[in-house]
Amino acid sequence: MATINIDILEQIQIIEHYKQTLAILSWDAKTKGPKNARSQNAKIQGTLTKELYSKQTDKKFARNIERSLEKDLSELERKQLEFHLKEYKRLSIIPVEDVHQFSVIKAAAHGNWSEAKKQNNFKLVENDLQILIDTKKRFASLSNRNLSEYDQLLDEYEPGVLTGTLDNMFDQVKQAIFPLLNSIRNASIQPDSSFLSAPFLIDNQIKLGKKLLNSIGYQFESGEVSETMHPFSTGIHTHDARLAVRFEENNIKLSSLMFLHEGGHSLYNQQISKRLDTTGLGVYTSMGLHESQSIFWEKVIGKHEGFWKNHFHLLREFGPSIYKDISFDQFYFALNEVKPSFIRYESDDVTYPLHIIIRYELEKELFSGNLKVTDLPDAWNEKYDNYLGIRPRTDSEGVLQDGHWYGGAFGYFPSYLIGFIYAAQIRQVLMREFRNFDDLINDGKLSIFLEWQKEHIHRFGKLKTSKEILGDLAIEKINEEPLIQYLTEKYKKLYKL
Repeated sequence: MATINIDILEQIQIIEHYKQTLAILSWDAKTKGPKNARSQNAKIQGTLTKELYSKQTDKKFARNIERSLEKDLSELERKQLEFHLKEYKRLSIIPVEDVHQFSVIKAAAHGNWSEAKKQNNFKLVENDLQILIDTKKRFASLSNRNLSEYDQLLDEYEPGVLTGTLDNMFDQVKQAIFPLLNSIRNASIQPDSSFLSAPFLIDNQIKLGKKLLNSIGYQFESGEVSETMHPFSTGIHTHDARLAVRFEENNIKLSSLMFLHEGGHSLYNQQISKRLDTTGLGVYTSMGLHESQSIFWEKVIGKHEGFWKNHFHLLREFGPSIYKDISFDQFYFALNEVKPSFIRYESDDVTYPLHIIIRYELEKELFSGNLKVTDLPDAWNEKYDNYLGIRPRTDSEGVLQDGHWYGGAFGYFPSYLIGFIYAAQIRQVLMREFRNFDDLINDGKLSIFLEWQKEHIHRFGKLKTSKEILGDLAIEKINEEPLIQYLTEKYKKLYKL
């Protein structure tokens, strides 16, 4: 069996090192990087991105890959070369100076968004957003693919799951959630969640969060925990999977669940096979599947009654004295309270899909030209009024709450709901494989699920597509019904409907 030419392997390693360096710089910018350094750091990222691009689109590199693919290679070697050739074809249609300029614009725009959010002023970043959208449209127009501009963006995050699928699937989710939400609003019993707003020292929230991370198997020696305005995680490589959480003294629920959500992402990153680290394949296979893993730990496990029976004592240990007077049942009902809210990542499980659908529908309109950027705040507020019965009072709790668009990540948002749908489908697989599924959670045997994820999902990185991974689990296609069933059964029982 032939082996890959050493020159190709060295080029691939350089490419991966550039990516990893840029990931570290991005992490720093979103966490502890000084405000006054944003402009210069954006230029640094732009320079490195330009150099990375030149390596990825080197014609000699592509020709060498094509010649090597004619040889008898191992599966890993072939998949590795096919990935980099595909990246060459995808990227080489865009001029290098455009790539460089877009990188600088993205970095600067994200910094401007952070300031705009603090000042509650969309106008400060409106022009940046318009430039980002126009640039993405222009990049899409350079492609010969028979897909709309927006479908091309969706395909980058969850290949093959495009508007034709999402329109119908999201409509089914909407039609199931609206009556369930109405029934919950009119339920005779409602939780008192006021104690969750009791002042909870940030240092103690960090201690509690690290206990939760430890319980799900996060490897602290291969990661880092930091603070940020908007929660996120970064998989630099399998030995460096970082997460950042937002803390509010009067919102312990937010940080607790974000530790689990971002921790779920990091578990995926940490469990990818180490042999893939510098191949290009040592990352998650799709954003939808990545979100399914974080949502599994945040919502399926992290809102399970058994999980919190094992961890409720931490609230009494680290929290204010009020928790000594709160029963477990009170806490569990409050944790799962359904109440429309403005902030996506703070929302309950029932209204969460509506937050994603709103963003999906607005993105489609922005890229079709039916919605102008200057009209986006009003369109956002109108959607929230129509779908959730609440209207944002400020830009910060409205159109500025998420940083995705201001970093050029259009087409990303649907991955959250795709991930929730996948998580519900994977939950069904686990419940068939482990008939004592609930008992395992009750007994704190969470490592069983983590090992299962490693064996069936995580270790493959990009060696397998999400479709192949799910197919091996007998999930032939994405299907919203398990999610609808999960939400309906859980919350009808909880609210005694």
